Amino acid sequence: MTARLSETYRPGDLVEVLFEIDGVAQWLPGQAAGSQPPGLWVRLSDGSMWFVTNTRRIRPAGAAGSESD
Repeated sequence: MTARLSETYRPGDLVEVLFEIDGVAQWLPGQAAGSQPPGLWVRLSDGSMWFVTNTRRIRPAGAAGSESD
């Protein structure tokens, strides 16, 4: 069973979130800002806040080289 995002990431953790930009998948850096079941709020480096619920679209910062790249 997959762990909940709130169990995997804590506020302040550095993460990367997967976005599709102009048809290209890109991992953008951010920081976990807080949990709100069923997901997690993430502040990107540009200051925008995003609510992430899909565990396949978030990973710890520096996890490059995973199968999703």
